[in-house]
Amino acid sequence: MNGRRYAAAALAAAVLGATLGACSGDGDDAAEDTEETAGEGGGATTTTLNTGGLEVTAPDGWQPIPAPDIGIGFAVPPGWEATLLSPEGLATLAGASPAVPGFTELAHAAAAQGGVIYAAGEDQAGGISDVVVRATPATGVTDAQTLRYAAELTAANNGTDPTRVTVVDGTQWPTALVPFTLGAASGSDGRTAEARSVMVAGPGDILWEVTVTADDAASLDGLTEQIRQTLTFAPPSEPQG
Repeated sequence: MNGRRYAAAALAAAVLGATLGACSGDGDDAAEDTEETAGEGGGATTTTLNTGGLEVTAPDGWQPIPAPDIGIGFAVPPGWEATLLSPEGLATLAGASPAVPGFTELAHAAAAQGGVIYAAGEDQAGGISDVVVRATPATGVTDAQTLRYAAELTAANNGTDPTRVTVVDGTQWPTALVPFTLGAASGSDGRTAEARSVMVAGPGDILWEVTVTADDAASLDGLTEQIRQTLTFAPPSEPQG
């Protein structure tokens, strides 16, 4: 077991994190709703998938993962596989043959620790990158100040210097980045992997954490930022009455 897979198995015990996803390949109807538009000034082509009123805009070739019933959407790189961590979503894995090594086991591990979506992909060198999303309601984290405090507490709880937390400017919802190392605690046999958590104080007083981990540490910051830019949140539903 390489450091990445060892660390991924320990992820939920180490951090507040979650992944939201949709099974790869089950998008025939969704594909019919896909519209490709060229960016202005020769920018990258993007794909926008509108599902359940939740639009996810993704880089060309990326897979949009809208989950309106949960209230979040994002996109993952080409060739990634993803699944909702609901009982129904996990049941589909029993008869599936994911291409990503260890995908089923890692998805179940993420679900056991409260994840709502798991997505993962393998690079050409055989390294694994993945995303786990978790949502915590009614935290009282609703602005940049309370988010920074929550992010610094998360960093400290994971052995990371809280001063490394970064609050991202110019976002619709307060957003912070928390870097940390998985598997660094005693008993980890020295195997580690770098991770980045995107914490968002989203609508409806829900604290989201989207944790990205990669075997290839050099690509992690760029991958995390690309995924962060695709994050889309559904507005809270209006009370009936």
